[in-house]
Amino acid sequence: MKNTLLIVILFSFIGCTQENPKFDKIIYKTTSCFGTCPTYYLQINSDKTFQLFAEEVFKDDFSIYGYELDSSKMGYFKGKLDDATFQNLNKKIQKISEPNYKYYNDGFITDTPTITLVIQRGGDKTCYQTNYPTDNFRIHVLNFLNKICKGTTAKGEKFKTDYKFDCY
Repeated sequence: MKNTLLIVILFSFIGCTQENPKFDKIIYKTTSCFGTCPTYYLQINSDKTFQLFAEEVFKDDFSIYGYELDSSKMGYFKGKLDDATFQNLNKKIQKISEPNYKYYNDGFITDTPTITLVIQRGGDKTCYQTNYPTDNFRIHVLNFLNKICKGTTAKGEKFKTDYKFDCY
């Protein structure tokens, strides 16, 4: 009887453990480029809530006469990440936080946005900023954050952030 109770308690703890966030706040910012690069400011908090300011977003089906802005996807938005998305984000943050992870390529490309990703943990912050991300960083992290930015969210009011972009 005691062994059965011990096994039940052990599996309860194992089954119910939820991975703690590896961050207090994530700030993701992109700048424009000479083409159709969207301009985003995204803040994700450890409680799964986020705020997004989509400053400039272009329509996918632009004409030969130029790029057309998509005003329905621009503005201030807020929302909450579902559990699966949040856990996936947590794993990605843990991966790029490894000491030998390289997120940038050497060199410089002039027609790309500047990508800034800041991860705050307590009073510490880790800053990733590049114009030329590695394929691994772009495919696994940046594309994931861009999907969050492109997702369906509720329109929100203007918001202020206490964050200062003083990475370097």
